[in-house]
Amino acid sequence: MEASIKQKHPQADVELIPGSGGTFLVHADGKKVWDKLADNSGFPDEAALLGTL
Repeated sequence: MEASIKQKHPQADVELIPGSGGTFLVHADGKKVWDKLADNSGFPDEAALLGTL
């Protein structure tokens, strides 16, 4: 997914922070655009995630 984000937004700063509990968060321009746990939205497929960016 990092490669897809970087392809669509070459200047993006993509950081993987290892954790536990199945958390998956995506922030863009200081705003949360995907939160697997809080929004009960599950893990996104690439097309769904890129559609939010």
